[in-house]
Amino acid sequence: MKKLRLKYTFTFLIFAFSVIGQTTESVFIFKPVIGMNACQIHGDAASGYNKPGLTGGVVINSRLSKKLSLDLGFLYSQKGAWKNQNTKDGDYTFFRVDLDYIELPILLNLKANSKYFITLGPSVAYLFNYSANINGINYSDLYNFNKFEYAVSFGLGRTLKGKWLVEVRTNNSFLPILNYGQTANLVFFPNPVARFFNKGLYNNILSAYIIYEIHPKKKSEPIQP
Repeated sequence: MKKLRLKYTFTFLIFAFSVIGQTTESVFIFKPVIGMNACQIHGDAASGYNKPGLTGGVVINSRLSKKLSLDLGFLYSQKGAWKNQNTKDGDYTFFRVDLDYIELPILLNLKANSKYFITLGPSVAYLFNYSANINGINYSDLYNFNKFEYAVSFGLGRTLKGKWLVEVRTNNSFLPILNYGQTANLVFFPNPVARFFNKGLYNNILSAYIIYEIHPKKKSEPIQP
């Protein structure tokens, strides 16, 4: 199964680079980004985007038309979940899950007007480090998180003064980051959407980015004799 997912991942990346490579007349823009994540895990015992995380990296933008372009990103992203004790209500349960990913999103970037833009597309991420702490005890060895995360993103951004931009984005995994056991998978849900999203744990992320555009200088044409 892991080999099959790895195959799909490389196929996804080859497709992304081939699409960009075919746009020989497009203008490339480099966009360093930095931001913050508000994280939760769908399927755990808590709710709310309670865990903060850092995110950042670089994005290559390739223009496809006047309003449409393609963003290919290489990002570091901290995800997970965090639940504190609530002693006033008699809740003494604490847990924290830290997930560190290298994320590769490929997003269509649509300019709605001169100021606002929309991004939409899939992403694949590699989990290179994680930890799980429950009530002060490290349970990292007991949880076998999947090495690859597959997600879809939707964002809304705005151009600021000069080459600065801001964007808010949702990122939700559509395959489990941690699979339920065989017993849990035998539970039948009559709703097909519920059946699809009750196979394990899923990352739900809200992100806010600050972006700067770097426009490479065009080579000057040689002087004709």
